[in-house]
Amino acid sequence: MAKSINTLTNELRVILKSRGMNVTDCNDDNVLLQYEIKRAINEINRCRRFTPTDEKPYDVKYEDVIIPLCVCSFAKIGAEGQTSHSENGISRNYTTGGDYPSDILNGIIPLIK
Repeated sequence: MAKSINTLTNELRVILKSRGMNVTDCNDDNVLLQYEIKRAINEINRCRRFTPTDEKPYDVKYEDVIIPLCVCSFAKIGAEGQTSHSENGISRNYTTGGDYPSDILNGIIPLIK
């Protein structure tokens, strides 16, 4: 059975807090977290060619990919579209393809239709 958006929101909040982000239980933060979760689910469904229903909003097989996609998206805040950056010995490059790393998305096997 698929986890609810609220359960995923709480899990994402805990992960982000553990990484030092100031995430609270306020409504604004909940809206943002739920938005990112829904975006990640939509991307998984797109890659999977999965048609969601009310009972099954995503393929549970890829449930463990939702939070990592959200974390990757949050990690890019303030550096959207960055293709190269080097500062104090730290180098960053983002591949094309949006907020989500292609190595994660490539692990989602499309359904045959």
